[in-house]
Amino acid sequence: MDPAMELTERKFRHWCRLVESHTGITVSDCWADFARRRMVEHQSFSRQPEDSGESLQALVDRLLIKETRFFRHPPSFNYVARVLSGDSDVSESDSQPEPPSGFSLWSVGCASGEEAYSLAMLSEQLCQAGKLSSPFRLLATDLSRSALDIARRGEYLRSRLRHLNAMQQGWFESAGDKFLRVGATLKKRVVFAQHNLLDPLPGKTFDVIFCQNLLVYVAPTRRKMLLEKLAGALKPAGRLILAPGEFFGTPPKVLIRDRCDPAVLAYRRSPNPARGH
Repeated sequence: MDPAMELTERKFRHWCRLVESHTGITVSDCWADFARRRMVEHQSFSRQPEDSGESLQALVDRLLIKETRFFRHPPSFNYVARVLSGDSDVSESDSQPEPPSGFSLWSVGCASGEEAYSLAMLSEQLCQAGKLSSPFRLLATDLSRSALDIARRGEYLRSRLRHLNAMQQGWFESAGDKFLRVGATLKKRVVFAQHNLLDPLPGKTFDVIFCQNLLVYVAPTRRKMLLEKLAGALKPAGRLILAPGEFFGTPPKVLIRDRCDPAVLAYRRSPNPARGH
């Protein structure tokens, strides 16, 4: 083997271990080639892999695939709307029929903000329809600084909003010929912050945690641990919504699978931790 290629492989594996230890992200075989190309694009990764500070953050930004869109999985958003409005089909005897005034949501792995703003639109529409108490708070977190910069600006290509209905598009204002900008009313509802799920939780509890297409980056051995952390951030009877097919194992005992819609992977936190799923 060419010594240079051998060295490159060592550096690649070094970065993979470093990224996993700091973020929980595992570079699996199915996207190793993609990860290698991303590392090669930034020459500092091949020259000085030991300098982990800003270089590690830049690498994480490159590795995270920011593919997302508004209302990406409609059944999941419909489920959230039913939960927040107190729909009897998704309410349990020990749940509250409607979240109290000041209800809260957390968009975990929000990428460039489309998911968080979708949740904000949905919640605002419920408030305006009198189906939900207001105000609400929505925390949106991600590892990627560059994605969060886009989210905070709230400017998106018009082509990415074509599938939204007229009411949903009404939350945006023009930002030139090619872009639309999230309006001030909606933007003030969302707080964006950088957060690593391996770090301590935000210190608040939530009525709804929306965490889709994040666990696929995490080694299977870590997934249940992260679910336990997320369950700890739920209020009693709060809901955790994952992407379909994202988790196949046995969930923490405090999480009860909600099977009201087979297209949605959702769990309800039991008020009694002793109860199973």
